[in-house]
Amino acid sequence: MHTPVNQEEFLDLLDQAIFETRDMLSVIESEGEECELAENAGIFEALEKMLVDLHVEVCAGRHTFGGSSLAYADLLARFRSRIPFADVLEMLNTVQKGGFA
Repeated sequence: MHTPVNQEEFLDLLDQAIFETRDMLSVIESEGEECELAENAGIFEALEKMLVDLHVEVCAGRHTFGGSSLAYADLLARFRSRIPFADVLEMLNTVQKGGFA
């Protein structure tokens, strides 16, 4: 996976994470209670909100890169095995903590 080197590439990867999250929620919704992923709906709902909030913050110029982890870092650490696109979320968080090269 390519490491984002600027805000535009970061937003592209963030858009991918939002898409993946919404796709998981769509699968859970369409398959209903029988879906083995249904028990994870709360994880993906919380993740979607955090990702969308981050997107708004970055686009509005209110986000600072470098330093602390992203809001979803604890959620990712706890539920990594349940998130098929955890590597995308990890990459976003790595860039967040280190800033752009």
